[in-house]
Amino acid sequence: MRGWMVLTVLALATGSVFGFASDVSPSSSSEAVLAFLPDPTWRVEVDGAEVRTAETYFGDPYLLVLGCSLRFPVVVCRADQTIRYIPQENVVRDAEGNVSMKGTPTDPISSYQATGGQIIFKAEGRKVRLSPRAPLVGPQTLERIIAHNPDYESRIKNYKPNETAVAFLSKYTRKTDIQIYFGSWCGHCEAWVPRLVKSLQAANNQALQTEFQALPKGFFTDPTVRAKGITGVPTIILLQEGKEIGRLNGAPQSGTVEEALAKVLQTIAP
Repeated sequence: MRGWMVLTVLALATGSVFGFASDVSPSSSSEAVLAFLPDPTWRVEVDGAEVRTAETYFGDPYLLVLGCSLRFPVVVCRADQTIRYIPQENVVRDAEGNVSMKGTPTDPISSYQATGGQIIFKAEGRKVRLSPRAPLVGPQTLERIIAHNPDYESRIKNYKPNETAVAFLSKYTRKTDIQIYFGSWCGHCEAWVPRLVKSLQAANNQALQTEFQALPKGFFTDPTVRAKGITGVPTIILLQEGKEIGRLNGAPQSGTVEEALAKVLQTIAP
């Protein structure tokens, strides 16, 4: 089955008051572990000032907010429209930046208002506002992507690519354009694109050139995008002498993204 289909991506990435998948109440099991997907669609403000270090993650039925300068990570719970804390030690982050939550949130510390697509609440005497972040659209540089979402930089830094795949990529001699179609609003892209970037940085091969194209949420209706056969993000198209030689759609079915890239290039003489 093709990687991440568009409608699934949109349902997760918009995960808000108007996008959570269900009204499931918080689990009662203290052993529960919930995996979260990066949700870069939110701009976080505390007392009117944007908090650039804040990170937002979606895990049905919660929106998890980290690094927003409050005492503990915050959980937005749609089931009863409340704001709760989760102890810091119950938020688990692995070496690649993936986030999960152990146990259950605290009792409510406040409720939130949902207005105009925003989530607004008070905590610790401070006003917190989560508002939809305008997505990147069109050609992008890596620097601009990182400026829009600093989590890309930390994920690039922390990823350890497959050494065998990197060794192959470093010695590949045919000039190849790697077009990366992604959504700045897409949690799957935030999880996987940095891995590809880190692998190509490690290969340090001038024959492999990357281009970033940011797509809006409604990209599947764009005739130009449709003409390229892009039905989900991320989509990575490989070109040699202007002709497509292969593509990667979403997450690899097995292994790493750099191994999948090397596998496609291995079918073309180096």
